Amino acid sequence: MEDLSETYPPKLLLAIFQKWNKDGHGARNEEEKYINYFKTKNLVMLSYTKEELIYDGLIESLNFVHHVRTQYMAPSDYKYEISPVIMYRYKNRDFCIKHNGVEKFQKLWRKFHYKIMPRYKNIRNLQYRSIYGKFKKQI
Repeated sequence: MEDLSETYPPKLLLAIFQKWNKDGHGARNEEEKYINYFKTKNLVMLSYTKEELIYDGLIESLNFVHHVRTQYMAPSDYKYEISPVIMYRYKNRDFCIKHNGVEKFQKLWRKFHYKIMPRYKNIRNLQYRSIYGKFKKQI
């Protein structure tokens, strides 16, 4: 079999992934030199495009993952994450890079909402702007 290493078209997918480990995911004899590299990567279990989520539904997929975890693995063996990712293929395995865009936007919004907006809502500032206008008058 040909050894595929490629990058998928760069688009965000919603994926269920976990850290790769040798006991759970295995490694062939010729991959022994890559084990330390694989341990640092996230292995994709399932991935969904926006269209698949709309038409197929996320609930059925989560039920499938729950079924696999309860039937074939001990409950605390592996931790799964669900997040937007960018996928790539290396050594015939699908790995991903977690995309933190949503978390960054939430952090930016919290900063704006809780630190910047109170200054504009302050009663003294509102009174000042109602009397003198938006900008301080230059004399």
